Amino acid sequence: MNRRGKMKSLIRAACQGRSGRSEWSAADERIVSHGAEAMRQAYNDSQRVTHWDVWRRIMENRRTRFALVAVLAIAILLPLSYGATKLIRRFAAISELPPIEADFAELGALSPDGKHFAVVTGNNELVVIDTATGEQRKIATGCAGTVVWSADGSEIAVQKRDEVQEQPRVAAISSTTGETRTLSPRPGGIADWSPDGKYLLGVRSRANVPSFRVVIFNVETDERIIVANETVVWPYPAFSPNGRWVSYVAKQDGRSVLHLQEIGGPGHASFSDFRGNISRPLWSPDGSHIVFTGTQSGIDLEFKDLWALRIEGNRFVGAAFPVMPDIEQMEFCNWSRNGQLAYRTGFRLGGMFTLPVDPQTGKAAGAPRQLVRRPGLGSFCWSPDGQQIAMRGPDGLNFISASSGEKLQSVSLPQIKGNNIGYGGRGMSWSPDGKWIALSGWEGGTRPGLFLSTPDGSEVRLLVPMEGNFAVNCDPTWSPDSKTIAYGNRNDIFVVSVESGEPQRVTPPSENQRSKSSNRPVFMPDGNSVAYLAGFGKNFGERLLATTIDGQETRQILSLEDKDFGINIFDLSPDGRYVVFTPGNAEIWCAPTDGGEPFRIADTSNVGSNAWAWMPRWSPKGDAIIFNVTCEQYRYWVMENVLPAR
Repeated sequence: MNRRGKMKSLIRAACQGRSGRSEWSAADERIVSHGAEAMRQAYNDSQRVTHWDVWRRIMENRRTRFALVAVLAIAILLPLSYGATKLIRRFAAISELPPIEADFAELGALSPDGKHFAVVTGNNELVVIDTATGEQRKIATGCAGTVVWSADGSEIAVQKRDEVQEQPRVAAISSTTGETRTLSPRPGGIADWSPDGKYLLGVRSRANVPSFRVVIFNVETDERIIVANETVVWPYPAFSPNGRWVSYVAKQDGRSVLHLQEIGGPGHASFSDFRGNISRPLWSPDGSHIVFTGTQSGIDLEFKDLWALRIEGNRFVGAAFPVMPDIEQMEFCNWSRNGQLAYRTGFRLGGMFTLPVDPQTGKAAGAPRQLVRRPGLGSFCWSPDGQQIAMRGPDGLNFISASSGEKLQSVSLPQIKGNNIGYGGRGMSWSPDGKWIALSGWEGGTRPGLFLSTPDGSEVRLLVPMEGNFAVNCDPTWSPDSKTIAYGNRNDIFVVSVESGEPQRVTPPSENQRSKSSNRPVFMPDGNSVAYLAGFGKNFGERLLATTIDGQETRQILSLEDKDFGINIFDLSPDGRYVVFTPGNAEIWCAPTDGGEPFRIADTSNVGSNAWAWMPRWSPKGDAIIFNVTCEQYRYWVMENVLPAR
């Protein structure tokens, strides 16, 4: 074989080896032939010329230049394209559901066939959305919490309260007609519904115990089976697709542990080798895997990714493996039987806003302005000089400029923690003399109470121990002389001396019997009385009262009993002439304390369709009001081919 034939054989063999192709067309053969000829000429000339001359002569000839490029394309790009095709097949397929108009909705759930999505709206309406057309139907009212589809998709289990009932029940509601039947008369939400429809899975907590139980309820007999005690963290329980197992998360010896417990049997398995926190585990439809949200801490950075574990029978197999990175903005709903994993993403457009006001009239002197963007409705307070705002954070306090929103400093408060789901309580207040900040929380994450902290965090002490998981919603407020704090607890108002730490009840028994709820206190400017909300109806608080700290005299400041809105939370102007309040929507209202008519001073609906204003706080000088706005606009998605090929 001559040199030209050898070169053709070499090129053909190289291309076939790289691409995996065994058959060649006439056009392919011509390209190889031209390439071989170009390389033969280059070889001959290389005996007399430099390598540069070889490439120059090849590239000067249009025919050989094209042939060489074609050979390279076949030898390199073709096999790469095969690899790319194989890789693409491993990618998850993601598609967006039609827009869902469900303000402040719970997570919701995709039906077993993937054709409908059910969710509870902020108005406590259960709606079902057609995932193909976007048509939205309201099928029930008075609903709350998690929704769970029956295995056949005919019913939806949800917590429901009827007008004639004081306590909610767990009901099964027809997904087509809205017809309702009771699954359990017990109040409380549900986490899952067994595939055979015989059992409900719920999470329950006990007073004064910062932990959770996983409980199975028999639908027919209402018998309870405790699956797990003292999980410490929210357990996210779920039935396995075959109905034999319950999965849940617990915290043990500081580690996050994923458990499998056989229903009615001794079988048990656990996985504790994940170096981080496990949350929201979801079973794959065939029961072969569990995916979970894994949160791991790095250096000044937190990683939140989707991980998976393989399951064979009653045991975990192998190590957890990553499925999808950076899922911070993803909230997973459920993994439907049709193989689609439903989730939502949200734009958190709210934050802290400031509103200029005229201290003489209580009316707005300008439009609301966003001071800082942040999610949620965390507590905050003004500094006594009105220059700073202290905000509650997950690990302590953050201080920002009241004029620019610029972050000034952070203070860690390791002694005061949130509870097992990270909730630290409601309300905080900076003493007028600037020495202390009063706030609620959990001592060591286990004991609720009212705390005092110096602004720099150098001194922290528990002022009033409390009982009950909701005791931390105490809304502390300082007296003008910085010697006394008023707070709410168990539907009563108390005052406590900072020096002695001895609480004294303020609300008179007669008022307590009438309103059955007194909370969210604010000291009057004279320091002799405490204002507070009395009675919570369908429109939140309907009356604003003031009682002397000795509990002897009570007068009414404001009544909205004849209005179609109420008071969600309020504050008094520094001179006590006006009260600012939020009625539980996007608006801010003001009213004179001498009996005048309330008037609206701001509307934040331009922030977003579901904007919600909360916790207005008057500045020490009376010339501004800061308040929270929460506004989350959700988009709903489904993901297929969730697990990568392994």
